[in-house]
Amino acid sequence: MNEENLRKQPTIFDVSKMAGVSPSTVSRYLNSSSYLSNETKRKVENAIKTLKYKPSRFAKNLKMQSMFSVSVVVPNLNLEFYGEIVDSLSVYANSRNVEIMVNVTHNMDEMKQTVFDFAFSRRIDGIILCTPDLKTIELFSTLTIPIIALDWRNTVGDLNIDSITIDNKKAAFTAINYLYSRGHRKFLIVTGGREIQSSVDRFNGLKAFSERHNDAEFFVEDGDFRPDSGYSIVKEFLKSGRKITAIFAFNDLMAFGGLNAITEIGMRVPEDISIMGFDNSFISNYTMPKLTTVDQQKGKLGTTAASLMIERLLSMVNKRVRELVIPYKIVERDSVRVLSNS
Repeated sequence: MNEENLRKQPTIFDVSKMAGVSPSTVSRYLNSSSYLSNETKRKVENAIKTLKYKPSRFAKNLKMQSMFSVSVVVPNLNLEFYGEIVDSLSVYANSRNVEIMVNVTHNMDEMKQTVFDFAFSRRIDGIILCTPDLKTIELFSTLTIPIIALDWRNTVGDLNIDSITIDNKKAAFTAINYLYSRGHRKFLIVTGGREIQSSVDRFNGLKAFSERHNDAEFFVEDGDFRPDSGYSIVKEFLKSGRKITAIFAFNDLMAFGGLNAITEIGMRVPEDISIMGFDNSFISNYTMPKLTTVDQQKGKLGTTAASLMIERLLSMVNKRVRELVIPYKIVERDSVRVLSNS
């Protein structure tokens, strides 16, 4: 089958539009899962014949067919942040007969283009983009299928893309305030870089806090959300002799690297220095000491994305763009000390 024919393959949306019924009604017809009137069946049958529609190639038979196929696009699976999101998302979607395909781009433009071409050829019904950059957003926003951006905030305006994230700026402000309220005034901040939106927003939360508290001193170093960057930054900083009482890393993995560096140079957490992460990784409850962190509820991010995608796939009427903000919370464990001057 050549590319031109592939791109003309009809979808369940085309069938529903021609028949004048919802996509879920077409799915119920295909799966014989509920009663439909003879008139509705006739409309769907005629639309299928006219369009020469064929159900998903992934289906073994009509009764086992997934209602929809959705691609989840992640930059990598090395960071457990995405693993936990994809896990909760897929469990929720699969329980509702929606097929999930995971596409890993490794932040390579050609891989993103491959996913785009796959979507353009109408072989998937919706896309969930995890931590996309603006270039990726602009590329996928040209598609006519539902698109959801996860861990992304719409700063552009007129884009037909739903977004789901936490308030990263406020969360970082809250985290620094937590350390400040426990007597800390000199901080090392390990960011995730200045290109990823969530890291920039957390940095802006830090800036907002510093503008209100002139007695706080911040040393800022840019990491890359990986543990080795946290390890090297913390180790080099502490070896330099500069004095701090607390470290705030923009994710738990960099905090884990920092914990290792602190131990290697003979210091103790939290007796000599406090450290706080961001994510509430499941590992953070098993470090020594257990890591105090910001919980951005990755499981809820995943299930919310799946739920919204299913809502978009089943509804042909409510097309208003949604911008959902998931609540966060501080998880207090053992890695932060209360200073006597607090």
